[in-house]
Amino acid sequence: MLNQQFNRNHTYKFVAIFCLAILAFFCICANSTNFAIAQELNPRNTLAEDSNEKVYEHSGTNSEDKEFSFEPKSGLMGEVNQKFHEDYEKLISQTTSTFGKPGGPSVLLFTQNKLITYHNGNKEEQNYLPPVYHQLKATDHYPISLYLTLQPSEGQKLTNAIKASLVNSSKLLQENLNNLSNKDLPENIIEAQRTVFTGSIKYIDQVLSEGRVDSDKLNQYVRLMSPKMVENVNLAAAAELSSLNEIIKNLLTKDKWESLYVVVGGVHQSRNRELVTQYFDHVFNEPQGPGAELENRVIYLESTTGDESEAFSLLARHILDRKIAAAFFKDPMRLQTDALSDAADFWLWEHTLDIPKWP
Repeated sequence: MLNQQFNRNHTYKFVAIFCLAILAFFCICANSTNFAIAQELNPRNTLAEDSNEKVYEHSGTNSEDKEFSFEPKSGLMGEVNQKFHEDYEKLISQTTSTFGKPGGPSVLLFTQNKLITYHNGNKEEQNYLPPVYHQLKATDHYPISLYLTLQPSEGQKLTNAIKASLVNSSKLLQENLNNLSNKDLPENIIEAQRTVFTGSIKYIDQVLSEGRVDSDKLNQYVRLMSPKMVENVNLAAAAELSSLNEIIKNLLTKDKWESLYVVVGGVHQSRNRELVTQYFDHVFNEPQGPGAELENRVIYLESTTGDESEAFSLLARHILDRKIAAAFFKDPMRLQTDALSDAADFWLWEHTLDIPKWP
């Protein structure tokens, strides 16, 4: 009996000591930094809201009440993400402020018609496209315009509106044809335009006489015009490159260009092997090809009329992203590729059989 009582007392004593130890452990943990952080991050804990309020007493802002510009729109991580974007934009502004200034990078900005030079504190504009380029381009636009006018009416009779349009076009083409002899242009350029004008006038007369749009004859006209249009394109490209090359040679003889970037602005999507981009790839001896990963000192700005702020912002992001990529990934071109690309390749390979094929 005494032994049993002794054992019970010993057990109670052990349990009491164990409970006191556990209580002491929680008291110590409650004052530790890690425990406090865990309490903050646990959404089920009733102390989480109080902890968040204490954190923002220091910053003077409650992230739960503030809406940020980027996702997540609120909360601790929202504020962290907002801070990144603010710091990034500050660096963008700092970088753009150096463009064209003494000691900063020089920039050549190509718009649709102009070359704008930012160098050593000066800004200069000049036309780099010769007049003959625009004339050849306009000549090539006409067969396309005629095709777009007639193609929707294939196999149908001409409406009065289309007849009137064709008559006016024929007169305009004849006037341009008669005026070619008055232009001071090389004979091969004059002949290239004459072929397009005469071929188009002949086809318009045929359509008007038949009073309808024959599909086969329309396609025959397109096939006839295509090689002539290519000839005009080749002449226009040669004229543009010759003019651009003379301008760049003159710039190089006037001053020293230790650091130079080129931004080519276009109203369309980035064109593979775009002419000005190709030219400067040769100037800088850089690889050619589509995609931002091959852009180094030559940058293409899509869907723009050549706004300076757009061009400078894009160039600054290009420069800053390369610095970040070199620091974190040891590859300055890593962020010129989608950051998710490698993971996407693996996921698509792993789920190939599960991906639906659109009919």
